[in-house]
Amino acid sequence: IRIIHNNCDMLLRLINDILVLSNMDANAMQLTPERVDFSQEFDDICQSLCQRVQEPGVEFQKDNPVDSLVIEIDNRRIQQVITNFVTNAVKYTQQGHIKIGYKAEPDGLYIYCEDTGTGIAREDRERIFERFVKLNNYVQGTGLGLSICKAIVERCNGTIGVESELGKGSTFWFRIPCEVIEKVKK
Repeated sequence: IRIIHNNCDMLLRLINDILVLSNMDANAMQLTPERVDFSQEFDDICQSLCQRVQEPGVEFQKDNPVDSLVIEIDNRRIQQVITNFVTNAVKYTQQGHIKIGYKAEPDGLYIYCEDTGTGIAREDRERIFERFVKLNNYVQGTGLGLSICKAIVERCNGTIGVESELGKGSTFWFRIPCEVIEKVKK
């Protein structure tokens, strides 16, 4: 039952990725900015994503630096990028940690996902955001997730990137411009 459930989930993600890609080609990706307390939304998505980390030697960590951070963003799209980052980290990390976090910056929001997984060779770092690029054909996936992340971030007028070294893990990150309406430090 677990295997069937997992395969159904992968098929659903593939269909969703194809639908998102078809919308991107037609420039039809709609953003729906809304006022949210990102700190609370971040806690909620972390609670959901930590359950994806099933490997006994991998610790899920979160870095939520403030009690409250009210901003206006398309929270659903931002959560989609975070989810794709963590999903990839889970695939490539067998020991160590997967850590997600964010920082409010003067001109927007910086969000990252750090892992101690297999890492990415220098020559592959740029192309990893292209469609259908898979660096390991033995790992599940279609090679669409990161290209969708890039499209979403660029649609939000942001930037996306990766810092990685083969054998030492990766840190995927993105920055999106937004106005901090209210911030309450811990």
